[in-house]
Amino acid sequence: MTTEAPAFSGRTAARATRWSGLAVVVRQGAQLLFAVLLARWLGPAEFGVVSLATIYATLMALLLDQGLSSAYVQRRTLPEGAAGAVAGVNLLAAVLLGLATAVAAGPVAAFFDAPGLEVVLHVLAAGLVVKGAAVAPRAVLTRRLDYGAVAAGDVSGAVAGAAAGLVAALLGAGALSVAVQVLVTDAVVLVVLLARSRGPVPSLRLAPLRELLPTSAAVFASNAVAQLSRNTDNVLVGKFLGTAALAHYAMAYRVLVVPVQFIGLTVKRVLFPAFSRMADDRAKLAATLVSATELLAFASVPLMALLAVAAPQLVEVVLGPAWAESAPLMTVLALAGARETIFYITPSLLTATGRAGWTLRFELVSTAVQVAGILAGLPFGILGVAVGYACAGLVLTPVLLVVQRRTTGVRVRDQLGAMAPALHASAWAALAYLAWRWSGTGTWTTLLAGAVSYAAVLVGVLLLVHRTPALRTARRLAAVVRR
Repeated sequence: MTTEAPAFSGRTAARATRWSGLAVVVRQGAQLLFAVLLARWLGPAEFGVVSLATIYATLMALLLDQGLSSAYVQRRTLPEGAAGAVAGVNLLAAVLLGLATAVAAGPVAAFFDAPGLEVVLHVLAAGLVVKGAAVAPRAVLTRRLDYGAVAAGDVSGAVAGAAAGLVAALLGAGALSVAVQVLVTDAVVLVVLLARSRGPVPSLRLAPLRELLPTSAAVFASNAVAQLSRNTDNVLVGKFLGTAALAHYAMAYRVLVVPVQFIGLTVKRVLFPAFSRMADDRAKLAATLVSATELLAFASVPLMALLAVAAPQLVEVVLGPAWAESAPLMTVLALAGARETIFYITPSLLTATGRAGWTLRFELVSTAVQVAGILAGLPFGILGVAVGYACAGLVLTPVLLVVQRRTTGVRVRDQLGAMAPALHASAWAALAYLAWRWSGTGTWTTLLAGAVSYAAVLVGVLLLVHRTPALRTARRLAAVVRR
């Protein structure tokens, strides 16, 4: 017996965007607020341990899934018992990874010369079963296109986790506060997702997974390589430049992650099932890709350009003088974040159209290029690492454009044209902000007056030069809100 995936309509897309956007904004907003407050309270030295623990949590999320949830969502038909088998494998993986973490916590802490990391890893290891148990229910709800249920879990978990972590920090838990935040978040998410999905019941009858394994293996391999690429810089900085340097770098890196998580992840979640349903219609794929690229560019480039030019003032106001070293890193990584957000949907496009193997090949190339850039910059300190990472992304951009063209038939000229209005308007707006910085006014005056000038010039250029694409994007966003 097989189950058929539900159809993906325009109304479904609007509902999915609304719920996914809400979930991502609240979850990432709560986590960002928690990280900023914790960084200000702890200072760079102790926050480096938090950064190392965050890398661990990200790696565990990858290993717990093994790509099975993506394969479960992607396939149009599924054998009976597939959901239970996915749940069983994820729980087994969680137990094994928890035991491995308990054994490795001491050596890992010694490797980074961060004694406080050991106890944090022990606590996080104990909560892996909770995190693993939530993977299958999330996949079931996503396949049903029940984005409201997924959003309910993410929002409630994020708010509860951030609140618990901040209370722990106020009580003097230090770096352990991040473990409290992760455990409470995962527990609340699990309860909500299980209640809304009504299962599935875990099973170790693995026969139903046979059809999922090819896609799962390709997705897992590409995700593993991608995580290696994204975390090599953090590991190298933590090992060779110290935990305080890692704290500055990791805080700046969160600026890069802002558009990827707030914007790119929202669009990716919605477009993955949509791309899967239109995989046989290249013309429709191309049109959808251009539309998504334009939306991503308008949503990310102006924001990140403002963060890039305003980084010195933002760091002083939000984090305090102790974090001044993070400002130039934020400038570089903000620009890298805009580029990464625009192309964040490409792996989902490849997987949804049955080209998961392409994703793996690209991630291998991407990792090689990015590691080379990071290693080239490492002798020059954390700013050199940031510049190396950003330059590697620029080198990979033409490769991504070619991959998109070969997958959908979309013209590179159309893709560049979709990005151009946001890039052009943001460049002029950035000059308006920099004029205030160069005038020598105080921090608050520069930040407030510069931001107002930035917004005014941005809107003016868009309306005078790029009126049609700007209004088209605004209407799309408004339509989603109305629906």
